[in-house]
Amino acid sequence: MAYGNWRDYLRGREEVSLKKYLYVFRPLLACRWIERQLGQVPMLFAQLVEGVLDEADVRTALAELVARKQAGEELAVAPPVEALTRFIEAELPRLEALNEPDDAAGEVEELNGFFRRYALAA
Repeated sequence: MAYGNWRDYLRGREEVSLKKYLYVFRPLLACRWIERQLGQVPMLFAQLVEGVLDEADVRTALAELVARKQAGEELAVAPPVEALTRFIEAELPRLEALNEPDDAAGEVEELNGFFRRYALAA
């Protein structure tokens, strides 16, 4: 989700829809939350930011966007926000590198059999 919004609406553009940053940040920060084993990811964006966003400049830039949105101001098209862009460009590849290899799931036929026996029989 984060990568798709980044690719389609933010990356390499001279002007971006500022609200798309929020659509990219929620999943990125949710991944950090999960990595840090903090339990269920909070629904409130402010809690998510407070819990896992350590970068002060990124936090400040996000706070400005959220404040504008909460004030009812439509987040228009503007030049990219450098701090937010820099964070995304570092975080997306870092998360991509954490992907498990295709064979990490191992043999799943036993699980498939269990599913067919118990879940489909109900």
